[in-house]
Amino acid sequence: MSGPGPATLIRRGVAAEWTRTAGRSFLWTVAVPVTFALPLIVTFAIAAVAERLATLPGQSYVATVSTTNSVYWVITLSVSVMTVTAAYAHATQWRGQTSDLNIFLFPRSWTVALARWIYYGAIAAVSTTVLLIVVMVTLPHQFPQIYGAVDITDSAGVRFLWTVPSYAFAACGVGVAVGSLIRTPSAAVAVLLFWVYVAEISINLLPHGSALQAYAPFLNAVAATGQEVAFLPRFGRNGSLLYFILVAAGFFITTAVLAILFRRISERRRTTLAKSGTL
Repeated sequence: MSGPGPATLIRRGVAAEWTRTAGRSFLWTVAVPVTFALPLIVTFAIAAVAERLATLPGQSYVATVSTTNSVYWVITLSVSVMTVTAAYAHATQWRGQTSDLNIFLFPRSWTVALARWIYYGAIAAVSTTVLLIVVMVTLPHQFPQIYGAVDITDSAGVRFLWTVPSYAFAACGVGVAVGSLIRTPSAAVAVLLFWVYVAEISINLLPHGSALQAYAPFLNAVAATGQEVAFLPRFGRNGSLLYFILVAAGFFITTAVLAILFRRISERRRTTLAKSGTL
């Protein structure tokens, strides 16, 4: 009798992750609150200071902020927090007795990885959507001198509403893939942060670095959202977002295949050792 199909295992994986993280888990007590609080605090703190400076006597020129530069901290911080959370969550499954339990419950290891991508990606997409609405609606009303031009209904605002959640969802797939490849949670988090904040930004310092940087996945994704950046999207805005999604999917599939290979090698090694012990 065959076991449950992939679709059933994926649904089971999403339900299991929901159960595992319910209550006072790291996800809901730390990760999600930080996802909301960090960009809001930074955004509104900067806005308050800028608005205060703009209203000081003698200020004859005020540099206003357009919609395209209004949600930078949501894109930069919220997506990173949820991506790191996904990586940490998936890397922990390989530790201790949890590893054996996952193998028993999910004989197809890629299904639980995909379930985590869906679970954390959905949370990231919903969180960033809420944050975008809050930021773009609040800024022009609370800080009209600097952010009066921000409009959630203009082309830039509408683009943010679908590109940033798409980016956030796909980025969680990268996080799960890193967690699958690097099975130490702290190391997985460190690699992700280095990749996003160091490697892609500093790669242009290398010989022919600018040409290499044009293919940096996260920089392409940020530029694809419509955010004002010095980086020029390699494939145009829509093409660069598609490029990031394809990179995320390709990386996820590669690490899923590697996980299966590692598992089979480990099983063969155990079998060999067991047979040699019986001789």
